[in-house]
This record gives sequence, structure tokens and C-alpha cells, in this order.
Amino acid sequence: MDSSGKLEYLMIAGAAVIWGTVGVFLRWVDVPGQEYFVVFMRGIISLSLLTVIIFMAGTRDKLHLGKHPVLLLFSGALLTFHWVMLMRAMNMLTIGDAVFITYLSPVLVAALAPLLLKEKLEGATVLALLLALAGMYLISMTGQTAAEGLNGTGILYALAAAASYALLLIILKVLREDTPTLTITFYQEAMLTILLLPFCAFRDFGVSPKGWASLLVLGAVHTTLAALIFIYAVKRVKAQHVGIIAYLEPLSAVVFGLIFLGEQPGWQDLVGGLLIIAAGAVVLRRGLVEAGVEEPSHTV
Repeated sequence: MDSSGKLEYLMIAGAAVIWGTVGVFLRWVDVPGQEYFVVFMRGIISLSLLTVIIFMAGTRDKLHLGKHPVLLLFSGALLTFHWVMLMRAMNMLTIGDAVFITYLSPVLVAALAPLLLKEKLEGATVLALLLALAGMYLISMTGQTAAEGLNGTGILYALAAAASYALLLIILKVLREDTPTLTITFYQEAMLTILLLPFCAFRDFGVSPKGWASLLVLGAVHTTLAALIFIYAVKRVKAQHVGIIAYLEPLSAVVFGLIFLGEQPGWQDLVGGLLIIAAGAVVLRRGLVEAGVEEPSHTV
């Protein structure tokens, strides 16, 4: 990887931080129990914007499915499944528990990448995984009491979300070898829209003007812009590293929740957040070393 590779690491981190604001906008949409409608509208808005981009730029060739049409369409179905499972988990578990279990996905990526992508499992990756998992565990403990239990079905939903996200990262690495970013994003959103249409068509979800504005931001910024950035950059970043950098999403979610929703973090959030930052720093530094930007030390 040449010295320009550092940009892709920063792009992955930026997309993760953008996605960290999803919870704030979801709260402003205010349709509890009907989150699948939010996912559907994100897909509709994103698909519309991508269509405009493709035709305005004169890149209709991006509508070709490419060399892996089945895998491409499957990635769209998998993305839909991931979001639905994650939303279901958040409805049945505390948010902390659901996110913690779902963010076990980098562990699965780290285990699968050496097998499927022939990547070498690095010591720095293992250290970062341990730090990130410890941090996520502390964050998940916030607000827990002895009377609160875990819902078995909710755990299964969260594990399904984790497994689907891990598999999606692996598939993206394969697709990005010869499939353009716009093509991947367009067909993923198209599949998502088609699959959720039967559940959302001809229904009134009672969304307020503020809610519609929030949906527009979720579709344009979180689903379109962040996805394009992420999918473009993932080609140049190791799958193991992508999984760890993604931990910036829950960390930033805590910060944005404090700023915009007044959610006061406990000591577990603060300590856990520091551990997650440390994990991201380990991976980012390793990526910069490989990019030739920084000389490796003897201790890493």
C-alpha cells in the first residue's frame, strides 16, 4: 500500500462517525417500533440520489451488474437483513446490549479474513480487538441492574446482525476488486427497497415535518454519502482493520447522544470510549506504518 493509503483509513473512520449520528436522527423521526420504515425510506432516498448521480454524470455503464451479479444482489439482501435484525435487537434488548453483541462482528471478520481473503492475522489486530471488546463491554454495562435480564430472542437477533455485518464486509472486499462503488451502492439500495416495499407501501406512519427532514438527512448523508465513502475506501483497507475502525461508530454515538439528546454518559461509557479510541489508534497507526507514512517501532 502506497502513501496515499492513509486517506482510505481516514475515510473509513469518517463514515463510522457519520453513522454514529444515526441514533439522534432516528429519535427525531420518532416512529418507535416501526424502524423498518426508516430503513425503507433511507433506501428510497438513497436510490433516487444515486440514480440522479449516475445519469447526470453520464455513467450509465455503472448500471451493469458487473462480474459478480449474484454476489452483488445478495449483498443488498444481506444489508437489508442486517438492518432489520439490528433494529429488532434494539427493540428487545437495551441499546447497549444490542450494540455490544452486534459489534462482535469484527471478531468474526478477524477470524474469516485470513481464511477467505488470505490476509495475515496480525498481533496489532488481536490487541486492538481485545481493547475494543473491553471498551464495548463497559459501555454495554451502563445502566444495568440486577433485575434486568437478557431476552434470548433478542440475543439471537443481535448475533444475526453481527454475523451478517461480518459477512457483508468480506463480500465488499471481493466486490470492490472489480465492481465500481456506485454500482455496489445502487444495487444494494435497490434490493433493500424492493424487499421492504411490501411492508411499507400504502401505510401512514404519522411522521412529522421534523421527522421527514431527519429521514432526508438519513437517506442523503448517512445512506448515500457515507456508504459511497465506505465502499470506495474498503478496497484499500484490510478487512480486519475496517472492523476495528468501525468501533468509532458506537463511540461517536455516545458523544452525539450527550450533545443533542442530553444523555449523560457514565464512567463505563468514558472508560470504554477511551479503550475504543486506543483500539482505533492501534489500527490506524498500523495502517500508516504500512503506508510508509510512519516508521514502525520495535514494540508494535
